[in-house]
Amino acid sequence: MQNNRLSIIFIITALTFATVTTVYAEDDLVIRRQGSMEAGGRIVVCDTVDSAGNPRHFAGQTVVDSIYATYQYPANQRYEYPILFNHGGGHTGRFYDTTPDGREGWLTLFLRQGFATYGVDRVNSGRSGIDSCQIIAVTQGKAPLSTMPSMNRYTFESAWKAFRWGPEYPIAYENTQFPMEAIDNYYPQLVNTYRDEEQVPKSVAAYSALIDKIGTPVVLQSWSSSGLLIYLTAAARPDSVKGILAVESSTSAFDNIPPDAIKKLANIPIIIVIGDRAQDRVDASRAFQKKMAAIGGDVTVDVLPEAGIFGNSHTLPLEKNNRQIMFRLIAWMEGHIYNKP
Repeated sequence: MQNNRLSIIFIITALTFATVTTVYAEDDLVIRRQGSMEAGGRIVVCDTVDSAGNPRHFAGQTVVDSIYATYQYPANQRYEYPILFNHGGGHTGRFYDTTPDGREGWLTLFLRQGFATYGVDRVNSGRSGIDSCQIIAVTQGKAPLSTMPSMNRYTFESAWKAFRWGPEYPIAYENTQFPMEAIDNYYPQLVNTYRDEEQVPKSVAAYSALIDKIGTPVVLQSWSSSGLLIYLTAAARPDSVKGILAVESSTSAFDNIPPDAIKKLANIPIIIVIGDRAQDRVDASRAFQKKMAAIGGDVTVDVLPEAGIFGNSHTLPLEKNNRQIMFRLIAWMEGHIYNKP
């Protein structure tokens, strides 16, 4: 190529879905480099996978508790720190890819603005794989039923209520920003989530290993239940995390950050973005903001309805105004991370 510069040009023309076909005209997306990587994890001996001598199923060593991420660096990188996008329960890094109605997700929208982006599948989710050793042990009668890992998967009905799309399934709020016309394209994204308490330290260790492997300071983005994981990861790597973009953090997250971690977060700017009909999240976030301010922390609570932005639910990165929310986050980063007073 000219000047021996390696560039990959992706021309986005049309995205076809099961119920919606939409064409979005964009400038060419020019990427300097892209790839994927694993980080963290540990090797265990899984002696419960043998299946009647099947050579594919011999007992032996396997890797568990690792993390997987894709990454893209733009040809014109305007911002120094990559953003690591982290999903919540019941999802994978695909959450930040293409929206259900065919628009670009945050992985490429932020890329177009000059950020390197990482889409992360957390421990025991998506392409990070799952630790099935104990499940197989239970199903083979080699371990008691009480040791079966705790997990769940959102149903259509539970997602509808939990994510505040409407008062009850399948009735949507009139001003909803979620692309309801493409809801059938969203449901297949839902996956099982391991819910054992031990998942928290496993995930924090893997996220920390990922930051170490990237080798540069980063900005951490979280959504929903990954909020706690990202706060704890930032406290574990305070010199490597330059900011936190927390979208709709779970209310319980703030109660589970130990005092020593709170102190380490005081030097990391944090923004918490909240949509409509979430007074419990607003109250919990502002209590956290007050606690952090008392020790010199920099926490911004951005309640969208208070800014005149209405109709957003729990799933902000997928919604029709995801670009508008992205630009609010970028404006905050420029004031709190890149151009500190």
